[in-house]
Amino acid sequence: MAAAFGGTAWTVKAVVTLVTGDEPPAAFAIGFALFPFALLGLWSLVRKVDGRAPPIGGAIAATAAASVILAAIIRAVGGAGVEPTDDEVTVLTPFIAIGGFGTFAALVVLGIVVRRSSALSAPYTSLPWAMGVATIPLLIVGGALEAVSERLLEIPIALLGLCWIALGAALWNDAAQETSTART
Repeated sequence: MAAAFGGTAWTVKAVVTLVTGDEPPAAFAIGFALFPFALLGLWSLVRKVDGRAPPIGGAIAATAAASVILAAIIRAVGGAGVEPTDDEVTVLTPFIAIGGFGTFAALVVLGIVVRRSSALSAPYTSLPWAMGVATIPLLIVGGALEAVSERLLEIPIALLGLCWIALGAALWNDAAQETSTART
């Protein structure tokens, strides 16, 4: 559910910003906060796969999730004074960086394991890996589009949001299949 809710938040944010030019408050942060927890769900599918990648991916996802939690605590205690700006580093900055980079690093590592083990059913087998690998090119394209119009930066965010929704559906489907298999 974390992947689907986070992806929905990003998709709604992107569509609203594209249409109105105004970013809905907290929509980006909601997705950012939920994605590491979605990856812990992905890790639970592959944690028993042989090799070093599952524990490494799980550790990266757990670190990103812990960073998100610590960032929320720091925001609650520090208020608006701890929010970094474009040219300012605050006590919150490292937690945001670890949460963001950790999420996409875990996505790539766990995505490799999912591809090799076919932990998700087709057509989702390559989705986590493709999302992780596509993130940097999408950010570059978003930057180029932003030079044309600031609103166009939202197109890559919408695409990533839709991918997170699809990953959430795949994880939900897999969990439902495991539950029905366990009952029989």
